[in-house]
Amino acid sequence: MRTIYFKRLMLLAMVLFSSLLISCGEDDGPKEPEVLLPNLDGLYVYGTSTVAAEPGGAASKINLAILDPGQGAQVESMDGVFGKFIHIGANSTISFAYVSGGEGVVYGADGGGSLDSANTVGGVINDKVIHGTLVQDADPINVTNAGLYYVFVNINTESFTLMEVKANMIGDATELQWSAGTALALKSSDNDKTVFEGTGLALTGATGYRYRFNDGWHVYSDETIVTLSSLGVPSYGDAWDSGINDLGFYLDNIPHKETGIFTVTLTFTASTGEWEEVKTKTGDLENDYSSLEIGWFGNAYLIDGAEPSEQWGTVHLVKTPTKDLKLYNWTWTIELIEGRSFVLRDPDGTVWITHGGAAKVGGAFDDGDIIKEDGQDNYFVVTPGIYEVTFTINSEDDGRTLTMERTTQFPDYSDREYGIFGNAYFVEGTTEGAWEAIHHIKTPEKDGNKYNWTWTLELIEGRSFVFRENAENGEWVTYGGAAKIGEAFESELIIKEDGQDNYYVATGGNYDITFTINAEDEGRILNIVPAQ
Repeated sequence: MRTIYFKRLMLLAMVLFSSLLISCGEDDGPKEPEVLLPNLDGLYVYGTSTVAAEPGGAASKINLAILDPGQGAQVESMDGVFGKFIHIGANSTISFAYVSGGEGVVYGADGGGSLDSANTVGGVINDKVIHGTLVQDADPINVTNAGLYYVFVNINTESFTLMEVKANMIGDATELQWSAGTALALKSSDNDKTVFEGTGLALTGATGYRYRFNDGWHVYSDETIVTLSSLGVPSYGDAWDSGINDLGFYLDNIPHKETGIFTVTLTFTASTGEWEEVKTKTGDLENDYSSLEIGWFGNAYLIDGAEPSEQWGTVHLVKTPTKDLKLYNWTWTIELIEGRSFVLRDPDGTVWITHGGAAKVGGAFDDGDIIKEDGQDNYFVVTPGIYEVTFTINSEDDGRTLTMERTTQFPDYSDREYGIFGNAYFVEGTTEGAWEAIHHIKTPEKDGNKYNWTWTLELIEGRSFVFRENAENGEWVTYGGAAKIGEAFESELIIKEDGQDNYYVATGGNYDITFTINAEDEGRILNIVPAQ
C-alpha cells in the first residue's frame, strides 16, 4: 500500500515539474502591445510626448507636403510626399504608420535615426536634422530636444527628415535685409501651440519680408521635389491695401509699412495648421544715412562741360548728405543732355533711385522736362540744361524724394582758354605765326553773362587764321562758327578764305579783336575793327 502511494506521489511530482519547465520556457517579459492601425488610408505619426500616442485622427495624420510650384516638378504637391509641423517633447520617440488599400505598415528607423547636416540629405538649410531610411517594425525614431518639428516623409523612397524649427525674419524690412535672417527665439511650445518671438527688432517701413526656418529656403530639394519652406502672403498688394497679412506658404513677400522698433511674435496653431504674426511697435527708429554715398549713373550728364568716361559703368559725382533734422539731403548742380537717361545710386549698387524709387517733386517733373524712359525705370531728359537736383531721405519713415528744377544758371566759361591759330599774325616782333600751335592764349573777362576774349594784333595781308580753344578736342571758331560784326567785316577787310572756312586778311594792319560767348544762349560773336 505504501509502495502504491509512493508511486502516485512520484508521478504527481513529475507532472508538476514538467509543467514548471513549460512555464519557464515562455517569454516572461511584458508583451509589446500591438499597434491598432486606422482604417483610413494615409500617413500617421505618433509616439511618446507628441501630438498622438497612437496613429489615427486629425492630430496624427500627415497631409501631402506643400511644394514650391515654381521649382522642381513645378507642382504644389506630389503623391507619397508628406509634410507636417508637430510638437515633440524632450527625449521622446516617434513612429510612422502608413495605410494604403486597407493594408497598414508601422515604420521606424535602424538605430532610431541619425543626426547630420541637412545638406547631406537634400536640405537647403543651415542646420542639422534627424533623418534615416524607413524600416518596417524597426526601432522608434529618437528625438532629444523639445520643440516644434517639421516632419518630411517620402514614402516612395522610404526616407524621412525631422527638422527642429528655428524661425527668423528676412528681407528689406530687416537690418540684414536679404543677406541673413534675424532670429526669433522659441518662447513656448506644446502639442497645441508654438510661439516664436523677437524683441527690439529694427524694421524699415514701406518694405517686404518673409519668415523662414533654420536659415534656409527648403527643408528638402532635388530635381523634382522642392518644399516651400518659408511664409509669405497670397498677394503683397492686397495685404498692403487691407493691412492684413494672411500668412501661409505663398510666394509673395509680406508687406511692412512703418519704420520703428518692434516686438514680433510668430505663432503656430496645431489644430488649424495656421501661422499668425503680431508686430507691436515699442519705439521709434531713426536710420543714420550720414555715411551713405550717392552719385549719378548713366549717360545724360556733363562733368566740367564734357561727357565723363565709363558711362553706365561708373558712378560719378559721388557725395555724402547734409543733415537737416530728420532729412538727409544730397544736392547737385548739373548739366543734362537731351535724349539721354540716368539714375542715382550708391557705388556698391545696393541703393538705386530709379524713376519708381522716389517721390518726384519740382518743375522739371511738372513741366515734363524729366520723364520716365520708355521701357526702362530710368529718368529720361526731354529738355537739356542746368538743373538743381536734391535727393532726400526722411529717416523717420525712410521716404525718398527727388526734387529737380531747371535753372536759369548758365555755363561758366571763366577758365576757358582761347587763342589764334594760323599764319596771318606775328607772335613776337617779326616772327610770323604758323599752322602748328595756338598763340596769344588767354582767359576771358566776364560782363554779366557774356565772356569776352580781346586781342590787339597786326594781321598780315593775304594770310588766314581761325580761333581755337586751348584744350584737347577743344572748339574751333571758324568763319562759319560765329556771328561777325565790326568794320573789318562790313568793309570786307576780313573775308572768308576761298575754298576754306578760315578768316582771310584782305587788308593787312593792326586790328582790335573781341571774341564773345553769351552764356545765356551759348552764341558766339566775333567783332573785328581796325585799331585806332
